[in-house]
Amino acid sequence: MSEAVVAASAAICIAVLGALLSYASTRRLDRAKARLDRLNAQLQEFYGPLYAIFQANHIAHLGFVNTLRPGSSTLFAPDVPPLNDEELRLWRLWAQSAHQHRSGPAYEVIISKAHLLIEDEMPECLLQFCAHKAGYDVLMERWKQHDYTEHLSVVRHPGEELNDYLRESFTRLKREQARELEATQGRTGQKRVFDWAPAWVARR
Repeated sequence: MSEAVVAASAAICIAVLGALLSYASTRRLDRAKARLDRLNAQLQEFYGPLYAIFQANHIAHLGFVNTLRPGSSTLFAPDVPPLNDEELRLWRLWAQSAHQHRSGPAYEVIISKAHLLIEDEMPECLLQFCAHKAGYDVLMERWKQHDYTEHLSVVRHPGEELNDYLRESFTRLKREQARELEATQGRTGQKRVFDWAPAWVARR
């Protein structure tokens, strides 16, 4: 077998191998990009907004409670002195503002972006919050009719359970995002090497 044939055969083998490696690398990059795209969407459209909304609401709620009952974490508990009429009026104003500017947007995120959940099923704390919000929808209609016999939703807010879930989920996704970004950068470098091989062979 002549040297020319051997050289041509070797060049073909190297080119085919380079093409196969490049194809495999591209497939891995595509899968990694899909995973990264989903992580980005989960953070930007679901867990990020919810985490920010509920953290802000938690801080604001504690601040409001502290103005009426210093040192307490709630206004409605057996060991907390009952609110007077003026304090109840302030509570209704605060609840209506929080409901409109924070609970409403959070509810919309949950029901419209549920496909971005980490879990296969809706977590109990999110379901409880949606029911809590629905309870206030009814209650505020009664307030508009000057019916102030009730001041709390029929379903309690999930509280710390919800805050813990969102914080842990957000942190977990941020770590996964960082790992995927680092891995994707490494795979991109590998693909450049594989793409370079056939071109190098062609120039031989």
